[in-house]
Amino acid sequence: MTALQITDLKKFTSLLFTDDTFDKFLLHDACFVTAHTVNIEGKKNPEFFTEEERKNELKEPYMRWADLRPFCMKLITGHRLPLGFKIVLLTAPENTEMMKKNAGFQDCDVTSMSINISYQNNALTLTTGISYACFTMDKSLDKYWDQSIIRFLNRKDLSFEEL
Repeated sequence: MTALQITDLKKFTSLLFTDDTFDKFLLHDACFVTAHTVNIEGKKNPEFFTEEERKNELKEPYMRWADLRPFCMKLITGHRLPLGFKIVLLTAPENTEMMKKNAGFQDCDVTSMSINISYQNNALTLTTGISYACFTMDKSLDKYWDQSIIRFLNRKDLSFEEL
């Protein structure tokens, strides 16, 4: 797990809310605090979809950030900055498998690989995380995930400091 303080808040939030930079991630959950608090659970509701749609739509259990990004953007747009927000994004299952392969990790199943984005008191932090289906001493995937996120931020020219 790595914790990073994003130093260019404006650029990061612009990429998060108005660009496709994070669109391939899945939204696990989000919470936005403005004049009121809005909590969003990203898990898909199978009952909402037709039988035909279920075959395609439910391959991934969570909604893509791309699908909810415009709605989330509306929640924080206004004359005042939000008091805070928290967004938990997950890698898509195929990306998790690719990461495991690239890291040479075979110890056990991975439940999720996440980035937790938290804005509070005019500071934005990004924390990486991995949830395993079993206990493992092998930290190769953790290191690979942390390095991948740092490379991702560097490619997007996003400045940060490690905490």
